Amino acid sequence: MPRKICELGFDCASMMLQPGLLDCGECLNYKTCGSAIKLSPDEEIELIRFRELEQERIQETLRTTRREAAIMMLMARGCPQTAQSLGVTTQMQAIAACVEQLHHNLNNLEGCYIAPGGCEVHHYNVKRPSGVYGYNKLTAPEPIFEPSEKQKKVKVVHLSHDDDPRNTEARLGIERRNQLTRVRTLLATTVELLLKAANTLN
Repeated sequence: MPRKICELGFDCASMMLQPGLLDCGECLNYKTCGSAIKLSPDEEIELIRFRELEQERIQETLRTTRREAAIMMLMARGCPQTAQSLGVTTQMQAIAACVEQLHHNLNNLEGCYIAPGGCEVHHYNVKRPSGVYGYNKLTAPEPIFEPSEKQKKVKVVHLSHDDDPRNTEARLGIERRNQLTRVRTLLATTVELLLKAANTLN
């Protein structure tokens, strides 16, 4: 005689809290589960299950649907995973740590000069009666700098010789700007990837 099986896939021994119950035909839900397969996934059925309360088996009636019963069966028997067990939360924590580190690094730039986009430092030579001297200037494609004497904004800020702090700080400002624009590009790519990740779960 063929062995009877639960039509909804439940572990009858667990539902009945009877570890030795191997024959599904002895389960109180056997007929209900058999007839439920003719119903639509969202039509309600009543199942009987037992739970333990203070070392006593308590019978209760559970109103559910085939769809909910399928989820319940898979959660009980299908080795269910979570975002944490699949490593998703670990990656999100790593992202949060990176964002925190980025905030820290950005705060370290407070009070440091960061050059505007399109600006560069140029070295040029000036001939004097006593010889040729090298100087530097910060240039912009249009007048954006505050003047030292004139009323209107200017395109050039003079930075003096190579060892002058004005020159070294201006060049550091160019480097900081370039670093930040690279960070901006990387963040834009990251945002795009995070949006794809978020929309994957929709």
